[in-house]
Amino acid sequence: MTPTPRNQRLEVCPVLAQLTFQINHFANCLLDCLAETTTNNVRGKMRKLFIISVSLLMFFTPATIANAAELPIYMKSSNAAAVLSVIATSGDTISGKYLPGIPDGMGALKNANGTITLLSNHEISNADKNAQLGRKENAPWGASISRMTYDVSTSKVTEVTPFIKSISYYNYTTGKWSAKWQGSAPAGAPASDSYGAENFSNALNRFCSGDLIPAGGMSHTEIVNKKKITYGTTESIYLTGEEGSDWSRVFAFDMNGNGVQLPRMGLASWENALANPASGKSTVVMLNEDGSATDSQLYMYLGTKQTNGANFAEKAGFTNGELYTLSVANFRTDNAFRTAVKPGVKIDADFNKVNWNPRFVDFAKQSQSSGTTFARVEDGVWDPKNPNVYYFLTTESNKDPLATAPNPSTPTVKRDGGALWKLTFKDVKKPLLGAELEILLNGSEGIYLNKPDNLGIDPAGYLLIQEDPGGNEHIARIVAYRIFDGKTAVVATFDENFVKTGGSRFITIDEETSGIVDVSALLRSKGDLASYFFLNAQIHAPASKSRPDLTVDAATLDAAVLEGGQYYLLKINDWNAIFN
Repeated sequence: MTPTPRNQRLEVCPVLAQLTFQINHFANCLLDCLAETTTNNVRGKMRKLFIISVSLLMFFTPATIANAAELPIYMKSSNAAAVLSVIATSGDTISGKYLPGIPDGMGALKNANGTITLLSNHEISNADKNAQLGRKENAPWGASISRMTYDVSTSKVTEVTPFIKSISYYNYTTGKWSAKWQGSAPAGAPASDSYGAENFSNALNRFCSGDLIPAGGMSHTEIVNKKKITYGTTESIYLTGEEGSDWSRVFAFDMNGNGVQLPRMGLASWENALANPASGKSTVVMLNEDGSATDSQLYMYLGTKQTNGANFAEKAGFTNGELYTLSVANFRTDNAFRTAVKPGVKIDADFNKVNWNPRFVDFAKQSQSSGTTFARVEDGVWDPKNPNVYYFLTTESNKDPLATAPNPSTPTVKRDGGALWKLTFKDVKKPLLGAELEILLNGSEGIYLNKPDNLGIDPAGYLLIQEDPGGNEHIARIVAYRIFDGKTAVVATFDENFVKTGGSRFITIDEETSGIVDVSALLRSKGDLASYFFLNAQIHAPASKSRPDLTVDAATLDAAVLEGGQYYLLKINDWNAIFN
């Protein structure tokens, strides 16, 4: 029998104290019943023997009690300057319902009462057998978004409700939007992808990363003939896309949960769609395609903000623009780029227009012939201090020998360091003037990145890179990157007890961290210099296995939650200490 760690015993001390009190009370009641037939001396001995026997039973079974009640905390800080706190866990009962699993992209905004609204994608495949149990005739189902309320005073999520209320689907035959999804698919489009997930239906599929555009981020004011004219919308907007087949869609949502499909942003396996909040009257959105290692691309949507429109999406300029793919001078693939170009060297890049409408063109083939292909474009961020700069990750290198060289400390573990890229526009308000592309990390660095996936940024000049190693023995981490000198450091990591074969509380070797978003402006108090981020963890194992602390029916939990997940608040007290 494995001894129970001291901290676990301390956690159950209040429970033991209460049980001891109840046992004493029960013993007294029982012995009172024997008062008429037993002498005081015998009664006293019986009472002591009874209490000692039960207390010994309690003492020798604390591991069972503690383990049954102990919440698994999947991640931990790797640096004293970083504090990682759990704010919610998939499988928690909040607002009378289970919090769903597979959390991914997130966005946050502050409410008038001081709480914070946190939107969270759930990367659910509509082909999943448990997701199929929630099939609906007309309402959206499958992938979902949760609206969570974070209480600043308790540092916990106190309310969770489904975010999506309605969706207006685009019909590729009529060229119009409608609440009716039936018949909306382009002619010849497959009804499902290779995994069995439905295309072009009310079955939403694998919402991956997300981008919450703050209020005012999609508005622009000009003085025209001495009159102030405001273009766009002052509403907050949430962008996200399906990460399924080459026929996956992009959606925008207002804060009431009303969604609009955005056909002019194309069809692909989307990791994220990120709007520039400082592009003036132009609407500039970068779209990251996470397809295969040989056919993924970086797209740019360019629209124009409007003074009026039928809905927020039209006003924001999401429905009147054109789509472009990034083309790097003299390089058709990122393999060629990383082989010939050293980190930090800038190469000219341009944008080639592509036809977004699959009625007239094979969109995927057209895009690949028009632009540079990348090895799975993952998340990206705009630099809040320089709106002309866009950072993005590729999670793979397509077998580049430097990026795939093993970490000497774990030589048998498969690795692909991918890359961190920087795209600098000449003028993001006039993005067709061109840009320059450089690779900042090529995967060969001593930090030995493994499948970099999601990306966050601190306005002070730091990037946070989240890993998704893809089901191997590498322990996924959060890695900090200092922009001015390129230095890296590990901030947090998964607890190997849960994700390493042979771990004391082993669940799976398939874990990832995701959804990181800067919330410093929402949480800092006066004089506070710390940086704050919300993020989440995905545990790719059934919810019943991911939550051994819950004593509920496994089938019920798995049907409601699917897989494991956890939400965190990350506080960085001192960036210098992180890198020292």
